[in-house]
This record gives sequence, C-alpha cells and structure tokens, in this order.
Amino acid sequence: MEKTFSQFELAPFLEKALQKMNITTPTEIQQEAIPKILQGDAVVGRSKTGSGKTLAYLLPLLTTLDENNKELQGLILAPTHELAMQIYRVLEELVAETNINIDVFIGSANIKRQLEKLKKQKPQVIVGTPGRVLELAQQKKLKVHQSKMVVIDEADRMLQERETRQAFIEISKRMDKETNYMFFSATIPNGLKEDIEALIRSEVTLVSSDEKLETEKVEHLFIKCEERDRVDTARRLVHSLKIKRGIIFVNHLDKVEETTKKLQYKGLKAASLSSDSDKHQRAKVMQQFHNGEVEVVVASDIAARGLDVEDVTHIINLHPPVDKDAYVHRAGRTGRMGKTGEVITLVTHKEFFIIDKFQKQLQIKMTEKELAFGKLR
Repeated sequence: MEKTFSQFELAPFLEKALQKMNITTPTEIQQEAIPKILQGDAVVGRSKTGSGKTLAYLLPLLTTLDENNKELQGLILAPTHELAMQIYRVLEELVAETNINIDVFIGSANIKRQLEKLKKQKPQVIVGTPGRVLELAQQKKLKVHQSKMVVIDEADRMLQERETRQAFIEISKRMDKETNYMFFSATIPNGLKEDIEALIRSEVTLVSSDEKLETEKVEHLFIKCEERDRVDTARRLVHSLKIKRGIIFVNHLDKVEETTKKLQYKGLKAASLSSDSDKHQRAKVMQQFHNGEVEVVVASDIAARGLDVEDVTHIINLHPPVDKDAYVHRAGRTGRMGKTGEVITLVTHKEFFIIDKFQKQLQIKMTEKELAFGKLR
C-alpha cells in the first residue's frame, strides 16, 4: 500500500500546500521522523542530503503550531546563510495560505533592518544562523525562550565548529525545560548522539533513512591516474563528459585556488569555494553556478556543507575523500530527489586500497573506467 501524508494527521493547510508543491509520497526519513516528533520525542535524524529532511521537521513543527498564539513557537537553526534561506523558502511555500508569521535572520543581513522588522511584527516561526539569533536574543529583541520546538539542521557541522557550537549552547541555556529539540544531519559521526544528550540534558531517539547511498540513480566510478595528472584528468573529464554542473572536491584548502586557476587557464568556466570564502564571494559563486556562468565549482569539504544546488550531474573527487562519511557528503550533492548523477574518484596506484574500503563500508559498486579518445570507457 502506498504511503501518503494523510497517515500523519498533519494540519489541513499543509496537505493543501504539499499538493500544490506536487509532493504526494513521504520519503523514508519523513515516515520515520514525523510520527516520533508529533508524539513529542526529541530526535536525531540521519538522512542524506536531498532526501526530504527539511519537510521531515517542518511538517510536524507547523502541525503543532497554534496559529492564534502570536508568540514565537518554532526556531530553526542552520549553520550557513544559504541553508537558512533554502529552509525559509520551503517554509514560505508551506504557510502561503495561512496567517502564520515567519521570518529569517542571517548574519550577513543588516541587523538594523532586522530590528525594525521585529518592532513591527513578531514572528511565530524563525529560521536563522546561530550567531545572529543569539545576538538578537541577547539584545532582548527575540524571546527565544518562548519557542516550543527547536530544530538544528546540519547538526554535525553546527556542533563541530567552535563558533556555531558556542552560539547554540548559549541559545539552549535560554530554553525552557519542556522545549522539544530536533537535530538533523546527513551523517551522524561517533559520539554525536551522546554529545547532543549531554548538551540538552535529555534522551534523544535516533531516526534514520537507509544508510546505503542511493545506488540505482548515482553511478560510482573511479579512474587511475598519476599524481601529477590529477588536475588535467579532471579537466579532460569536464570536457569529454560536457559537464555543465559539476563539483570538483579537493582534500586540502590550499589546493582549492591552485586547482581553480589551472582549470581556468585551460579555458574551463571554474570558480572556487573554500571555508576561507567570505559571504559575498560565496553568494556570487552560487549565483554564477545557478545561472550556468560557471560549469564547475572547486570546493573543500567544509565549504560544500549546505551547498544545495539542484541538478548537479557530476562530482569529481580530485583526491579520494578522507573517510566514508566524507564520501557520503560529497556523493549526496548529486542524484538528488531521484535524479541521476555520477561520482568519479581519481586514484593513484597507492590509493587503490581506498576504493575497496569504500565499496565494503558503503555497500556500493565502484566501477573502474578510463579516459581514452575523449570518452569514458
């Protein structure tokens, strides 16, 4: 029997909004998480990027919201501005036909304007980056303690990076004992669940969609090459596969700029994203990527967190990722929402064992290919 959203008894306006968005069948993480959240459990949800985790927490959050209560009732924290804006856009679609007040507070926006907005209208649900939300709470402009539900998206990143972790801890100190927490992430590293339980002084339930990467839609390939030929092999791949939306991952921060320059020199439309990129640089690159002015983005692992671009067709690992979690994160940037994608990892003879390791750990098949006469064979 096909599952539908009506099994969850969501608020009626949400069923209408989902119909409008052409979303009919709940994904695995939604089936797992929504009932648990609705019954009041604190959850840690693991689900690969693109598998519908945003709706997995927004639907129950909005179902439990009291439209007539004008206080703040829901708070969603995201580590990057792009991710916060993406969540906000989904939220906007869901509440379009209601009188629910929502708002978004990100660090890159003008704080004066945000304060003006808060004077005029108090939001019932907010999305924000932790630093800015904390700043507004400290100025007593946001009464975060009123919020009944708090969501932390990309929780592994939020709690691993010192600044965002500290901001989250400060925000959580202001919360009521009854506050219900939801943490979501594409990977749950060892110790994360215990770390979260210590932070919020409460037990959490782990919910997860299938750990296996979606193998039907994403092909995993590898190509052997010499160390010195890595960048040129990547260039030839972009050229011969006619890649228009690709991400090239490098393992070292100092290789991001260098690789981008080499590719640009060879005539590719490439741009770089590293954790050193400032907000404006990042926004500009994202815009160019969306518009097709850039064919490939060269990125480090940290920079690619929250990088949510539709229709990325190819991921090229210039170096094999450091571990299976990093592979899952990188691979999760393509083949989203049932589309096809290819992940191509370049390995030297010495790195050959890594392919074997990933195949076993992730239960995927990685096929060897070679580039000859402009074709992958």
